[in-house]
Amino acid sequence: MKKRGILFAVMTGILALAVSRPAAQQVQPATPSSDSVVAADRQILTEIKEHSELMANLEYLSDMIGPRLTGTEKMSQASRWTAEMFRKYGLQNVHLEPWTIARAWYRGTARGRIVGPTEHRLTLASAGWGPGTAGAVRGAVVYVSARRVEELAQYKGKLKGAIVIIAEPVTLPAPYEIPRSPLLSPPGPTSEAALSGPAGQQFNRDRNNFFKAEGVAAVLRDSGKNHGLLNMTSIGGRDYEVGALPTAFVTAENYHLIWRLLKRGPVEIELEITNSFSEKPVEVYNTVAEIPGSERPGEVVILGAHLDSWDLGTGATDNGTGSMVVLEAARTLEKLGLKPRRTIRFILFSGEEQGLVGSRQYVEAHKAEMAKISGVFVHDTGTGRVQSIGLQGNYQDRELMDRVAAPLREVGLLELSLRSTRGTDHASFNDAGVPGFYCIQEPAEYGKTHHSQSDTFDKVWKDDLVQGAQVLAVWAYNVAQLPEMLPRRPVAAEAPRASED
Repeated sequence: MKKRGILFAVMTGILALAVSRPAAQQVQPATPSSDSVVAADRQILTEIKEHSELMANLEYLSDMIGPRLTGTEKMSQASRWTAEMFRKYGLQNVHLEPWTIARAWYRGTARGRIVGPTEHRLTLASAGWGPGTAGAVRGAVVYVSARRVEELAQYKGKLKGAIVIIAEPVTLPAPYEIPRSPLLSPPGPTSEAALSGPAGQQFNRDRNNFFKAEGVAAVLRDSGKNHGLLNMTSIGGRDYEVGALPTAFVTAENYHLIWRLLKRGPVEIELEITNSFSEKPVEVYNTVAEIPGSERPGEVVILGAHLDSWDLGTGATDNGTGSMVVLEAARTLEKLGLKPRRTIRFILFSGEEQGLVGSRQYVEAHKAEMAKISGVFVHDTGTGRVQSIGLQGNYQDRELMDRVAAPLREVGLLELSLRSTRGTDHASFNDAGVPGFYCIQEPAEYGKTHHSQSDTFDKVWKDDLVQGAQVLAVWAYNVAQLPEMLPRRPVAAEAPRASED
């Protein structure tokens, strides 16, 4: 069957859902014909393939603005620039939605070396929102293996002035080992699962408080990446607190060396870390733009990505890629003059890297609107081709989403997945009852570039990123054209109350 025939059949199936609903639910404006949806999808795919401005925009964001740590001037510059680009492309209701963090954090310098039993220079970087050391400090390395609060007692009185490590070295990929597709990797707990979730987070806080009370000088963490690449995260939590202790990531090579030396005997390290914080809270922004709905403007379909990044590289693949995919989808839909039935809203979040904070703030500020948001789709796993759409366990949407996404088979989209992840901004909406979906992408060296100094524009794969923009734009338009909003996950009925008589 010709591609046009396939698309016609698929979109006919989408629109046929309206016919199968009770008559009361069919009292609505006439739906577009399947021919018009097919034609629009074809226009979208062609426009992005032949006239994309995605790479030029991403190059500017990566090279001219650079790393975008939430709370810094670079992040504010990126927010203003993306708003300007949405306006340039003709989007409506373009604005910056402010929210406030308790304090900004500014990276200083970090240096370190092993001074005994031999000498080696260390390559390291302070963890985000970590304090500096009191000048240069020297201390013995102590491995703290505790995984429960009661296990910390054995270290009492033994950690004053120590440089602490809290995990064995990460097992690195073997030479020439090809990363597996996310679709082929079974979901399940990670090696750090015991320290994840609310219980794990509480233990981390308790352990840090114990370390501080015992006089630990600093904590070193394994970056877990090959070839001298560093990793990064925040130790200030979602409240942007000052971290309990100076903490630094060292390269995997350095961490393995420390571990091997420690098995031989005592190891001593010298560190000096300098960081600073803002003196008062800082206002940050989510960038928002819209294409208003022509028939149901109060109902909304959202495309999203986070604009903030870490600061070791330039934030090209995490997540300049996703942000510019969203901008490209907006440019395309507006340029083509398409009139979606529902409003399509484009949001570039800040604060994602510290725990989805920007999207959580957005959901809280717009909680009265959540019932009118049909669905949210987020791009946030680097430059790789979109292989599938992760439905975040929204089984009630599976059949309908298969039909919505069917036109994307020709650009390589595979069978949709019910997989879930907590690692990006769609989860904030899904927690509020809105169907939240995310891109399952080919790895495309994301494990190397993610949060590292290798996260730069030269790592971007143009063709794969163009395909990502095609996926997001077609998905948004097709969902906006559906007869009804996407179904919500069923809510368990409340158990009947016991009689008070």
